[in-house]
Amino acid sequence: MFTLEEFLSKMHVSEIDGLLYSGEPLQMGLPRVFGGQVLGQALNAAVRTVEEERRPHSLHAYFLRPGDITRPIIYEVDPIRDGRSFSTRRVVAKQKGKAIFNASISFQVMEQGLNHQIDLPSHIVGPEKILPDIEHIEKLAKKDASISVEGLKQRSLIFSQDVVEVRTPDLHKVVTPGEYDPEFGFWFKFNNAIGDDPITHRTLLAFISDKALMSVGMMPHIWNRDTHRLIGASLDHAMWFHSEIRVDQWIYYHIDSPRSARARDFGRGSFYTQHGELIASTAQEGLIRIVEKDPV
Repeated sequence: MFTLEEFLSKMHVSEIDGLLYSGEPLQMGLPRVFGGQVLGQALNAAVRTVEEERRPHSLHAYFLRPGDITRPIIYEVDPIRDGRSFSTRRVVAKQKGKAIFNASISFQVMEQGLNHQIDLPSHIVGPEKILPDIEHIEKLAKKDASISVEGLKQRSLIFSQDVVEVRTPDLHKVVTPGEYDPEFGFWFKFNNAIGDDPITHRTLLAFISDKALMSVGMMPHIWNRDTHRLIGASLDHAMWFHSEIRVDQWIYYHIDSPRSARARDFGRGSFYTQHGELIASTAQEGLIRIVEKDPV
């Protein structure tokens, strides 16, 4: 798919003028740019325009058009406001002169205050007790010829272990689509070689926040990509950063979908460290249209 060096290079945008940045699309075997890449690159661009002590605490974004994987993405940053404690930036991503994405990102000077959280569900199995996804899928494929390793790699965005290792407790929900509770999650850990730059760690968290978030809304239904032709697209995406982030240590992404209606699915997610600290939260609405049933 891509090497770690290529991944890091493309997730960090290049400055081409004042408040203007360029990002190269990652080739992931998808027909359009992966939404998580645009989220990460937009955050990476906005961070460059604020003082270092101001950390992102919230991101609210809309996906407007599919991204073209053959063209660079231009990110325009608008420095809307710099107050005593907060800074606000608007980021518009463009291709061919048209907006494909826009976001508002808020930054805050670090402060102390009230502190509580909802804990990680107690039934979640730790990463040390689970096989890496790619090894698990290959093991299952040896027993079941109907399982396509390459198909699952693309559909479920299973990356090279040299970039990020993913371990999924309920992998059967991906391997064998069926009617399941709309709850899912996976452990992930990026390669230690990503370094210590906090900008990189936040950028990569934004990148992976788009993985599986929308697909959980299809889990309670008989309609899936194996039985029907579907049209799916992320509509909007929000993130809240609660604490310091190290994505080169194990993090569990816990996702649920409390509601789907009117061809739209609502999903929400929570990022927990292996020690149980809630470090970030997400929410997303996605479009899921059932076009037709494929012939048997």
